Amino acid sequence: MGRQVPFTYSNHTILLDIPNKISISEHTYRLIDQWQLPVFVFPKLQEALRLFFNEQIQIAADEITQLAVEPLIKGQLELQTILDQWFKLVQEFKAYTHHQERPSDEQIFSNTFQNVLHTGTNYEILLQLEYVYQSEIEDLLKQRDKQLQDLDLKHHREMQEVINEPTNKYPDVFVRNLAQKHMEDKQSVEGRWNSSITAAKDHQKQQFKDRVMQLYEQSFVSNSPKMNSRQQAIPSSPLSVMIAVSDTAVNERRLETSYTVQLGAQLKSMYNLRLIRCDMLDYCRLKTTKKDNKILIEPQRLQTLMSLFSNALCGLILLVPKRIRLTTADIKEEFANVCERSTDFHFPSFEHQLTNIEECLQQANQARLTASANVDSNSLTSKQSDSSLEEPNLCSVGDFYVTRHSNLSEVHVVYHLVVNDSALRSSSEITSRHAALFGLRNILKECCKHDITTLTLPLLLTHDMTEEMTIPWVLKRAELVLKCLKGFMMEMGTWGTNRCSTIQLVVPKNLLDQTFLQLADLVPTIFRESRTVTLQF
Repeated sequence: MGRQVPFTYSNHTILLDIPNKISISEHTYRLIDQWQLPVFVFPKLQEALRLFFNEQIQIAADEITQLAVEPLIKGQLELQTILDQWFKLVQEFKAYTHHQERPSDEQIFSNTFQNVLHTGTNYEILLQLEYVYQSEIEDLLKQRDKQLQDLDLKHHREMQEVINEPTNKYPDVFVRNLAQKHMEDKQSVEGRWNSSITAAKDHQKQQFKDRVMQLYEQSFVSNSPKMNSRQQAIPSSPLSVMIAVSDTAVNERRLETSYTVQLGAQLKSMYNLRLIRCDMLDYCRLKTTKKDNKILIEPQRLQTLMSLFSNALCGLILLVPKRIRLTTADIKEEFANVCERSTDFHFPSFEHQLTNIEECLQQANQARLTASANVDSNSLTSKQSDSSLEEPNLCSVGDFYVTRHSNLSEVHVVYHLVVNDSALRSSSEITSRHAALFGLRNILKECCKHDITTLTLPLLLTHDMTEEMTIPWVLKRAELVLKCLKGFMMEMGTWGTNRCSTIQLVVPKNLLDQTFLQLADLVPTIFRESRTVTLQF
């Protein structure tokens, strides 16, 4: 509690508050003005005030200490109880500071990587190392595929020899056992190769981290004693790095057109729309090539690395089936092959992320079953929920799950949107209430929350063309998706401060040129383009 103590200087006395809440210099000026003292007494008066406040604060502290210790001296408090209370408070404080202040290893490495990448020409060293590691993994994958292919040919010859023999020579049990043995042999070989590739990627990941830490020490902590020991384990390459577009990318037949549109009545927002005809996985494949002892790396790949831990990330939507595990003849399998061709130095592998997603899916489906049990069994919502949750490992149409990647060409985040592919490919039209469009809206909402400023999505809600997709069908599907997308974009202002300002609309690469031009004319009829002003002098 505060109190007032008299302060005397010369023939003047005043009551001052203890503890002091005003600076000593301010007190000195006020007393000189109040007592009408000459200005030259300012230093002496200031020193007298300083000594006065120090003395009174010490007296007040002694009194508080005496009041706190007096019950203990008189035996009114137990010493052990006080020690236990202080010990508990100290332990809680240590646990709090340890939890709050210590960053994780991933955070430390991400900050170090960003500092190294944006310093000097370190990006050339990292890109060179990335190409060397990518070549090693591709060689292992080629050896694996070659051995599996030879094994399949061997099994095919053995099975043909058995089948061509008379039926009485080899019974059905022998054929079944032979087929089972072939399958087990293939699984064993494939498992050994996958284990070797995983071990190689883990080793590369650790070497890459050591290299990044070494470059950080060279840039910010010179003459480090640990530098030489780390440098011996890093492979070197005589290749030089050149940021350029490869010949294969130049020869690609790709159509593209761009729009700058405005949305909103009073407070207008600007967006960039791009209509592109290409393969969706072109944004994921690394197009790094070697030519005359030079590594040709596309500028998009460097930009992806530069913005890996920024607030301007790039996302992509893949349409996937309900089952999370990979299936044959599926775009997710092709995407998994793209991810497998190089090591992800910052995030878990794609297979590991799918395993974690499966565990979350089972919990989500269990929560849905619990929620649907509380709804009337005759309602439409309950029927839909029961039909979509026949298996706990299946997603529902409109669901999406997210994977993170640092080893793709132009993408950081991939949204896997679950759709019923056969229904979307059929000639029957969908409405704006379709679950896939609601999933698209939810993805846009997540983009606004997590700094995804560029999103690439399939305009026709399919990745390839079929015979059923006529020109009227394409135009009608594109018009529906564009109108829904416009409504979702107008909602972005209510979802957060950030917004997805660039949206790339991808159509299948086998779409006709004439149909693409009709789609290019359709976009300005739905979105209002920004008007340009021509000044004449």
